[in-house]
Amino acid sequence: MPEQPVALTVSRIRQELYLAAGASTSERGGGALVGTLFHQAAAAILDSDSACYWERVLVGGHLDGAVLAQRAYEVVVGPGLSRYRSSLQGTGEQALALWKAAQSFCAWFCGLVETALKSGQLKYDAVREQWTGGTALFQAEVTLTTTLSEAGWAGPVSITGRADQLIRAGGRYCIVEFKLGAGHAEADMLQACLYREMLPAGSSIAVVRFAGTGGGVEETVVSAEQAAGARQAVMDLIEALAFGGASAPSIPVNWPKPAGPEEIELGKKLIAAFREFGAEVRMAGEPLVGPAFVRFFIEAGRRATAKRILQQGINLQMRLQLSAEPMIHLTEGRIAVDVQRATREPIPFAHVREMLRAYGGESRVLAGMDLAGHPHFADFAAPEHAHMLVAGVAGSGKTEWLRSAIASLMVQNTADTLRLVLIDPKRNAFPELRKSPFLWRADAFLCPPEDDVVAMLEALVTEMEERYLRFEMERADDLAEYLRNGGAALPRIVCVCDEFGDLLMGSKAIREDIENAVNRLGQKARAAGIHLVLATQRPSRQVVSGVLKANLPCRVALKVTEALESRIILDRNGAENLLGRGDLLFSGGGEPVRLQAPLLDADDRRLVFEFGGAVRAG
Repeated sequence: MPEQPVALTVSRIRQELYLAAGASTSERGGGALVGTLFHQAAAAILDSDSACYWERVLVGGHLDGAVLAQRAYEVVVGPGLSRYRSSLQGTGEQALALWKAAQSFCAWFCGLVETALKSGQLKYDAVREQWTGGTALFQAEVTLTTTLSEAGWAGPVSITGRADQLIRAGGRYCIVEFKLGAGHAEADMLQACLYREMLPAGSSIAVVRFAGTGGGVEETVVSAEQAAGARQAVMDLIEALAFGGASAPSIPVNWPKPAGPEEIELGKKLIAAFREFGAEVRMAGEPLVGPAFVRFFIEAGRRATAKRILQQGINLQMRLQLSAEPMIHLTEGRIAVDVQRATREPIPFAHVREMLRAYGGESRVLAGMDLAGHPHFADFAAPEHAHMLVAGVAGSGKTEWLRSAIASLMVQNTADTLRLVLIDPKRNAFPELRKSPFLWRADAFLCPPEDDVVAMLEALVTEMEERYLRFEMERADDLAEYLRNGGAALPRIVCVCDEFGDLLMGSKAIREDIENAVNRLGQKARAAGIHLVLATQRPSRQVVSGVLKANLPCRVALKVTEALESRIILDRNGAENLLGRGDLLFSGGGEPVRLQAPLLDADDRRLVFEFGGAVRAG
């Protein structure tokens, strides 16, 4: 029996429950940002420090869901929609669904408060204008943890997850989740059974779904009899995921998907639009449906040149009423037109975690997934991938890409083979790694300007020089040869910096010191096993100098503001037409490849970052 339980997350198990039940894990009409805004609004209603805390808004004991919803909009939803305006362009339907779902939640919540008042669980003191009892009934962002051990299992399994809301009402626990689309009864019931295993014995569970498109509320209540009947299926799945049993549903590679009626109709409109603007074209093969866009292959007809076709992006955007210009480019000798999907779907990190063992390696970092569902890696051991430059505006998914890249390294390594230096000016990019055993040193998590970045970079330069002295003694050219020759264990060191441009905004002396250290590492550190991953929102000439570009040959370009920034990163246009949220162009020495970064959600992030390389691939 293992000394430590195998770790799984609720999100991982939930995903497989839906796949096993034949349900879609995507949310039509939804999106990660919209879902996040809903969760923030719902959590704020239960946060006593928030301006829309329900006890503060529902004064006088008047239970008015419309008033609560309006306050939530003013405090959370409205500012969030403004903040993420660039990422939510063309998603007015999603924003409307968010507002309807928020109204539904507030009305439903007021109903819970009314029930609690009638039952005496909650009281309102009209004299003091004060509610009592609410803290015990309503909780937000509740971490649930349990350890399960069944007869016949190879060992115990630790399951961790975070419920968006845990509400005690009418003698049962209500786990609240937000889904914009229609529900799937079997999958919802299995999910509720999973939560039942994580809550006190005898709990009756209700999973509540707020269907934003219709504004309705769907509640799935699981009785003790239903839970007992479905328990074995849930336990079998947990065992299979934890110990690699044959009954584990395989994680499908979802891309590309076959074209459906929506994509076929879009293709017809695309051809008609080309012809309308004087470019006679025809389809050349089946379209490929990816997470964020549909790729159509076309051939030039009579008197239509490739150059003329490649210039039609803005015309197509206008004619097809798209929020982003289609990307028209050459790939494998064919003309491809990438058109944004009306509804995009994320690639959960759990979908690629198992691939990392098969495709990856200790020195390889995941860049993203292509349309065929294949992972693409940057190999730090290769000269053309030794150091990476990452760029993207707010909402492009830059920080999320960095997290996913770090996670891909951690699940392929241990603290003996990988160490990290993390520079986080925003303080919120990598909070789970602040005390990680993967840190190079105890002070290798830096939050400038309080922490001395120059001193840390200079320490890396010193480490690089010391390693070369070791290599000289062992007659080795690089880290790999040194280790093969039996040299003492040396971990690969990866320095990840979010918002590198901010580091250069200080005094001229500090800027010069940072640039000098970065350039020295960029020129010499690869063979020593020390690598840089520098990210910036502002890929300007002032931040990305010619020397820096030469020393950071591997590029990840997420959505940027204008074509000039794309040319600075990739030496070509294109990144300005990306769709944000992990849609990227990856260049590792050749032509850029369009990829989708996997999404490392909060549960998986806590699991991978806290358990590190000990996390099982499943």
